[in-house]
Amino acid sequence: MNSTTEVKEWLPWVIKIRFVIIVFVFAIDYSLLQITNPGGATTASVRYLGMAVILWLILSLFFLMYNQLSTDYHLQAYLQIFCDIVIITVIVHVTGDLESNYFSLYLVTIILASVLFPRGRAFLVAGVSFVLMGAMIELVYLPGMYPGLLTKYPALQYLATASMLTPELMTALQVKIGASFFGFFAVAYLSSYLAESLRKAGRELRDKSGQVASLQAKNENIIQSMREGLVSTDLEGRITELNPAGAEILGRQMDELRGGKIETIFRGLAEDIPSTQGSPPLLSRQEITYLHPRREHRILGISSSPLVVPEVGAVGYVYNFQDLTEERRRDVEYRTKDRMATLGRMAAGIAHEIRNPLASIAGSVKLLKSISELDDDQSNLIAIVSRESERLNKLVSDFLLYSRDQRYEFKTLNVVTILEETLLLMEHHPLFGPQIHIERKFPRRAVTLYGDADKLRQVFWNICDNALKAMPSGGTLTAQAEESGKRVRVTLGDNGIGFTSVQLEKVFEPFQSGFNDGTGLGLALVYQIVRGHQGTIRVDSQEGKGSRFVIDLPREALPLTLARRKTDLPLTDFH
Repeated sequence: MNSTTEVKEWLPWVIKIRFVIIVFVFAIDYSLLQITNPGGATTASVRYLGMAVILWLILSLFFLMYNQLSTDYHLQAYLQIFCDIVIITVIVHVTGDLESNYFSLYLVTIILASVLFPRGRAFLVAGVSFVLMGAMIELVYLPGMYPGLLTKYPALQYLATASMLTPELMTALQVKIGASFFGFFAVAYLSSYLAESLRKAGRELRDKSGQVASLQAKNENIIQSMREGLVSTDLEGRITELNPAGAEILGRQMDELRGGKIETIFRGLAEDIPSTQGSPPLLSRQEITYLHPRREHRILGISSSPLVVPEVGAVGYVYNFQDLTEERRRDVEYRTKDRMATLGRMAAGIAHEIRNPLASIAGSVKLLKSISELDDDQSNLIAIVSRESERLNKLVSDFLLYSRDQRYEFKTLNVVTILEETLLLMEHHPLFGPQIHIERKFPRRAVTLYGDADKLRQVFWNICDNALKAMPSGGTLTAQAEESGKRVRVTLGDNGIGFTSVQLEKVFEPFQSGFNDGTGLGLALVYQIVRGHQGTIRVDSQEGKGSRFVIDLPREALPLTLARRKTDLPLTDFH
């Protein structure tokens, strides 16, 4: 049995075909009447045909409404087909019986039945059609075939108008009946065979379509689940698709990018493979700097390839890209750590070698000053030697402080209190003046963490001291503390001279001071202390627009194994 879904889909088409046949039948017969008897009166056969057609039309309208109201589609199909057979029998009768031109309507009904029903039911419809047609012919030609019936049954006198059968008419009648029998069942067989083949092909096509849809959905899910960015373009380089990971990396949505040129997003692409005029560049692996909508510079790794459809060829291009910013920062961090370790070992050795002779020089200079009379020039020279010896001694002391392992006394503390104390000292700093403004962004409640208060004061002091030096003409020093999950974030920023890109790469290395009177060890110690707290530090800076140090510290003490693991992670970010 055909599925309910298939019958439901075909029933509206059967009703539409019936309306077409109704109009076609009446139009043909009426046109023939006008051709053979122009201007003449309408014959009885045409009137009867019109009545049959109107009845058929009314039934079709009923079937149309019934199709909208009922869900028993198999019952509807049987009613429609068998009503059609009855109406067609009437039409054949009123249009000349054996001479009717509408015997082919039976074949149309059988074909429609083959579409709606399985093969066995199609043969049933062919059999019913043959029986009704044969019964109609028997009744029409009954007086000629059985003349004794009129004498035996006077009630059949109304059939006496039928002409008596001649041998030729009798032969034609037998041929017509035999041909109809063969034709009906042959059409039923062929049409049901074709319908079954079409249904089988349709099911296979639906299965294939389902498989294709499933494959497309799987591919779509793969693309949507990719952690790398993927953008596709047409042959002219206009953007057609962007996956969610790509939208997140770029910070832009597909709606605002669709139709735009790929070069407007990935600026500075170097074309590695020559392409035709108007098409986007084909790329091997390369890296570019991308300006994120948040005004952050990101490093993207990009490669591209043609989008090829089998038997069609290239229809566009696919660009695969990743955000390499963190990876590049880790590379810088690892290089920085290696350089710092090497410099630290070298500093410790140099400091120990220099400190003893330096102490001897300083002592000798003091002794020389006390045992002899010196003129003004000699006194100035002695003063210079003493001052420079003290500065060199301070530098060596800082070296030793940097190179030796830091000792920490951890306890629970309020980071806001430490910041307030540091800012209070800043307000009494020699470089602090009315042109400097301090902006505090602290919550009302305490922001606690587990750390060394003295070491953190040193971190905040060094950063704020550099901020004042970076704002010789005045500006704003901003201090902010906030809780972020299981960590505390401290942000210290200024709107001073900022760092250059070269300075940013070495900002936490020793001897990288940007100021004339600095030793270049302040930020190196900051880095070392933050690392000792298993924290991270990030620097955002633009030359001429200021700098911002973001320090993330754990609120609670980390287990020893986790602390060791954290010190191996990248601790700095450079922008």
